Amino acid sequence: MKTSSLIRFLLVLSAICLAGAGDSFPCSTFVLQSEGDLVFGRNWDFFSSKGLVVINKRDVAKTAFLAPPENPVSWVSKYGSITFNQIGKEFPFGGMNEAGLVVETMWLDETVYPAPDERPGIMEVQWIQYQLDNCATVEEVIATHDRLRIARDQSASKLHFLICDRSGKAATVEFLGGRLVSRTGNDLPVAALTNSTYRESLQFRKAYDSLEPAQQINNTSLDSKERFATIARRIRDYRRDNIRPTVEYAFDILGSVTQGKFGRHCTAWTVVYDIRNMQIYFKTYENRELRIVSFADFDFSCPAPSLVFDMGNGLTGEVSTKFIAYTPEANRNLVSSVMAIYNEVGFMDEVSPAAIELLSGYPESLGCR
Repeated sequence: MKTSSLIRFLLVLSAICLAGAGDSFPCSTFVLQSEGDLVFGRNWDFFSSKGLVVINKRDVAKTAFLAPPENPVSWVSKYGSITFNQIGKEFPFGGMNEAGLVVETMWLDETVYPAPDERPGIMEVQWIQYQLDNCATVEEVIATHDRLRIARDQSASKLHFLICDRSGKAATVEFLGGRLVSRTGNDLPVAALTNSTYRESLQFRKAYDSLEPAQQINNTSLDSKERFATIARRIRDYRRDNIRPTVEYAFDILGSVTQGKFGRHCTAWTVVYDIRNMQIYFKTYENRELRIVSFADFDFSCPAPSLVFDMGNGLTGEVSTKFIAYTPEANRNLVSSVMAIYNEVGFMDEVSPAAIELLSGYPESLGCR
């Protein structure tokens, strides 16, 4: 594929990665913790729940998927991870690594990535994989901004991120006016994020908290800021009452801010990361039964075969032993079927077989250090 064609394809590709203006796709994330528990909840809303849960290996040499004139960043993965992927391996929409770091993302209309400079670049969705490959803490994630940037000209989806590490420290990462804006510690009174800037969400929450409890409940919609306020109230109630198991309560919060099926899109994935116990619980729109995977059940060393789990199957319960070996064919089939769905619903033009081959074949350019 010619360089100009690759650039056009990358712009189309980035536009489909979690794209959708504001509340069209009401995604929600939050961190819930008590003295003994630490969980991270996320609803991901889109046109399809197709996807692979991917076991990513440590000690893999990688170079970012970018076209000239960008200078792509290169790295070797330090940590293994488990990620949720819809447009192929190495381009996750969220996940957790073996150090207990969780990175999840949502759409934000106000996002403006940094202008090109001397730092090497990376596409916005692959930025998630980079952080899971290289970082164990919130501080380490934020520090990567000094040595790489999201490539603005090849990243059309406008994203912001909620991050949490195993210590319980959380942070928001937003790109506003071309600058990194991060909140953590005392600047993050509610560890949650929806589809508005964190600043706007906090301002709305103050007005929401002035309402009587009955008014709060009766005036709740799927508007981004109202979802944030609902989550904040539910987190406060948990800290006060703590009457249910944390994972169960996290799913209950996610259920209170889900849209289910709305038009052509739905709450595709509902995920709870149990960070202290290094387990992941998830459901899809079609299969509301819990699936559970445990980090202890996987070998993240590079020579071991990479494994995947088809989120569309009907299995339930503990599914760590149901993962199968990754194949280029499985990756190509996923990318091809997802692109066809996006085209069918009118979200994007038809993607050529050459472009699908380019994207789905990217993992074959990688290898053990």
